[in-house]
Amino acid sequence: MRKRASLVTLYVVLLAYSAIILLPLVSLFSASFKPDQEVFDANLIPREPTLAAYRFALEKFPLGRFLLNSLLVSSIVSLGQMLTSALAGYALARVRFPGREPLFAAVIVLLLVPGEVTFLPLYELVARLGWLDRYQALSVPFLATPMGIFLMRQFFKTLPQDLFDAARIDGAGHLRILWHVALPLARPILGALGALSFLSAWNMYLWPLVVTRSTQMQTIQIGVNMILNEEAARWNVVAAGAVLALLPTLIAFLVAQRQFVRGITLGGLKG
Repeated sequence: MRKRASLVTLYVVLLAYSAIILLPLVSLFSASFKPDQEVFDANLIPREPTLAAYRFALEKFPLGRFLLNSLLVSSIVSLGQMLTSALAGYALARVRFPGREPLFAAVIVLLLVPGEVTFLPLYELVARLGWLDRYQALSVPFLATPMGIFLMRQFFKTLPQDLFDAARIDGAGHLRILWHVALPLARPILGALGALSFLSAWNMYLWPLVVTRSTQMQTIQIGVNMILNEEAARWNVVAAGAVLALLPTLIAFLVAQRQFVRGITLGGLKG
């Protein structure tokens, strides 16, 4: 009886927590379908739902271009981080070379360094290379990440040594072992890493704001802020822009959530 009461309490707490998390999202979606006269009404379901806010936002602001830029940059960053993390993680886990442990210690230290610390020198480097207002400035600085390297290294350390010994007996080198043995087993964590890096790149605001000048190169997060600055009195238009920015990542997460959670779990295993 006591166990059942504990389960009921747990479910009630989880439902309440879920409601707290979901209510702002529901309100956002609801506001985006409301006409101007209903924006500040407390009802979650619009009495006269309309797409007028979406039409206005898409006509006045180049949101299509912003979405395309975000999609391109996020895809490049995601693929780049999966590639560099897999290569570096495998090397740190399975290749013996001088300085391997100090190098891994440096990766751990980099995990503790806030991104703001490297902001100014990174901007100066990008400016000297002539990459301002180009896709290189938005993507190249984020093609490798210490978190991705750490996750992949920890995963590769958990794989049985017998798998690698058998591959070496067959004459396989490190690249062949990585491609045919390690990576097929690492698909869940690679998927999680790809999703995390995609979401991180998609949600970047400050860096794209600094390194871009023209609307042709700006991303969707800048577009949402642009709507907020110019249409602050029309919350349905602001909500429509926010929904357009949120929808692609929300769909991607819902489709890949099982692999995402499984990958994070595997990446947390000790090596």
